[in-house]
This record gives sequence, C-alpha cells and structure tokens, in this order.
Amino acid sequence: MKTIVNGLLQSRITRWVCFASLLAAVGLSVGWRNQRHYQLGGGWIGSGGGMTYSCLQIPLDPAGRTDAIRVKTTAYDAITAGLLAGFGADTLSDGVGEGRMISRDTSKWSMVGYAQVAGNPLQTTAILVYSGTWTFTSPDDAVINYSLTVYPPSASGLPENDPILTIPGMTGTVKRVLVP
Repeated sequence: MKTIVNGLLQSRITRWVCFASLLAAVGLSVGWRNQRHYQLGGGWIGSGGGMTYSCLQIPLDPAGRTDAIRVKTTAYDAITAGLLAGFGADTLSDGVGEGRMISRDTSKWSMVGYAQVAGNPLQTTAILVYSGTWTFTSPDDAVINYSLTVYPPSASGLPENDPILTIPGMTGTVKRVLVP
C-alpha cells in the first residue's frame, strides 16, 4: 500500500512540475517576443554638441545589425566655429563611418571627418574622429553619446600622430525622417 501512495504522490508531483515548467517556458517566450530589436537604417536629422546634421544609415545586412553611415553637418554654433577657426578651418567635410548593434537597442559607432579650408583644392587642417553609442528610445528616436578626438593632418589623411585634443561626453538627439 505504501508503494502505491508513494507512486501516486511522485506521479502527481511530476505532473505539477511538468505543468509549472511548461507555464514558465510559455511565459518566458511571450516576454522575449515583446522585446523589440531595433534595426539600423534610414535617414535621420539630429542636433547636439552645437551642431545640426543629417545622417544616412545604410544597413549592411538584412537584419539591420550593422550599417555604414554618412553625416552632413548643416549648421554649427559659435563654439564649434571657434574650434574650427582654432585649427585654421572654415568648414567640415561629410563624416563617414560604420556602426553595429551591441544590444537590442544600442549601437556602437565610429566616424571620421575633416576640418578643412574652403578652396580649390580643399585643404585639410585636422582629422576628426567621432566615436560613441546610439541608443534607440523608440523606432523613430534615438540619443547619441559620443566623444571627438582631433588629430593633426597627415599626408595619408589618416590619424598617424598623437591626438591634439579629445572632447568626451557629448550628447545629441536624432529623429528618423526616412524609413529604410
């Protein structure tokens, strides 16, 4: 008699454990589905660090996990103009770079551009390397946190010497205007 009761209890416990495990698995899978994985891509406008700019993100894979970026500065404030003048420049080139998603809502990116003197030909006075993160706050909005490192110009156009200046902790906001 004791073995039959033990068998029933074990069987009932086994059934409840299986049922509880099934409920937990269903709950976790439903919760995971509601986690949005943002995708890189599209046209964006933004501001921050004294500048207004437009950004084009070109996805490099179908899932939108990596991208090529091109940024065109459309306006900058007196501080940025003073920084350019300090390097003997009066304009910024377009910035080009790339990014990759490092979590479901954040991308890590880097970009290079040039401080230049207008003319024919353009003269490069400094190499500007931006790097930071891009965090989606909604499908059409993001916050960027970045730093700027400035290098002296070189014959190759690539940073070859120690940086002249590093400005950490800059932020900006961007808004999608063109859907990929």
